[in-house]
Amino acid sequence: MNNKKKNDSYDVNLVQALSDIVNNDDLSELEYETDEFKIKIAKQSKEVFSQVQPIVSQAPKENFVTETNKTISTLDSFTSEHSGAVNSPMVGTAYSSSEPGKEPFIKINSSVEKGDTLLIIEAMKVMNSITAHKSGKVTFIGFEDNQPIEFNQLLIIIE
Repeated sequence: MNNKKKNDSYDVNLVQALSDIVNNDDLSELEYETDEFKIKIAKQSKEVFSQVQPIVSQAPKENFVTETNKTISTLDSFTSEHSGAVNSPMVGTAYSSSEPGKEPFIKINSSVEKGDTLLIIEAMKVMNSITAHKSGKVTFIGFEDNQPIEFNQLLIIIE
């Protein structure tokens, strides 16, 4: 059992080191493979944010509505330090529902209770449920289904 803890610590340190390399060297993607496992770390493109910025600057300061009728507040209130922020605890792939084709766990303006499942992050072939740290209303969703996400990326805001 002591060997298992040592391996888990090694795995976490390896993933963190690879994430640091991606961030520090401004890489968009990194793959690491051994005989036992394969890790792929992909960074979200900064272009997505540059395309969103002009839309936000032209919108009213209160909020705006996207083409799919999801209400989104201005980016000023969307920081990972927000009291209702749910940040990614790991690098992986985000899923909004338990299975493809099923209803998502949450939607914009939906109410959640503390402990409710918000999304699933797949990391190293393990499905990790991310739960609400408080009760409230979902005011921001910062990921799309089946999207690669980074460590500490802002995923959801609950107010």
